[in-house]
Amino acid sequence: MKVRVYFCKEPDIQSEILRNNKISRQALDTVYNLVWESEFKNIVNVGKIWLKFIEEEKSPFGIALRKKRNHSKISPGDIIQISNDFYIVHEIGARKIEVND
Repeated sequence: MKVRVYFCKEPDIQSEILRNNKISRQALDTVYNLVWESEFKNIVNVGKIWLKFIEEEKSPFGIALRKKRNHSKISPGDIIQISNDFYIVHEIGARKIEVND
């Protein structure tokens, strides 16, 4: 199971995505930076990924974050991708969103 975490580089866009619960693939590639990627053999849920990014100071699951990012911790508006499902981070937890091609 492949897991990716994207950090938003445009804070003004975050509120729009949070409101609409959908984003296009082009906007995902343009507005977000892929900062972390890993493959898990076991099933993980979005809550566990979110908690690790909130709690860990340096690198969640022992894998370092990529250098190209606007902030150091996961924040509302960032996106977690688990397999083909996308989740947008809120203050507490994450909610599934639709990604249009």
